[in-house]
Amino acid sequence: MSEGVKALSATVLRSVLEQLSLAILVFRRERLIYANPPATRLIHRLRTKYRIELLVMLADHLAQSRDRSQQAASVLALTANDNEPFVVHLMELRGRQGDVAVSIREIGTDLSAFRDRYHLSKREIQVAELVLHGYRNSHIAATLGITPATTKKHLSRIFEKVGVNSRAQLASKLA
Repeated sequence: MSEGVKALSATVLRSVLEQLSLAILVFRRERLIYANPPATRLIHRLRTKYRIELLVMLADHLAQSRDRSQQAASVLALTANDNEPFVVHLMELRGRQGDVAVSIREIGTDLSAFRDRYHLSKREIQVAELVLHGYRNSHIAATLGITPATTKKHLSRIFEKVGVNSRAQLASKLA
């Protein structure tokens, strides 16, 4: 009976992981042993769009933390070449020595929900997304074809609607 429950649990867990929109990977030491469909798509997109080998980066991070006899950092920030931001969470799995689960979330992927929640205009959400990507006011203005003064007005309205006082707080809310 116990083996049947374990097998069922593994089947149910795999089914749940495969239906998540969050990228999930599992490593045994530095070797990938599982990647759900969103993780596979993300790995492919980073490789083709930016020439970033995500698996190599993660395996290297895990190996370095083992070499130093330290637990892997639980949260990493990762940005692609165009400052596309990601948050990477690492969690050691209990009962499995050397197994680490990794989740990767693209920051700001649900901008429409953020826009609806805070009643932001189309232009305000464009400005907020560029802030999230690390753009300065002058770059936001140039990208959107507006003046820096207009950018500053949009940011002021965004800060007021979202209830924040800084770009860092805005990025934190978006994350």
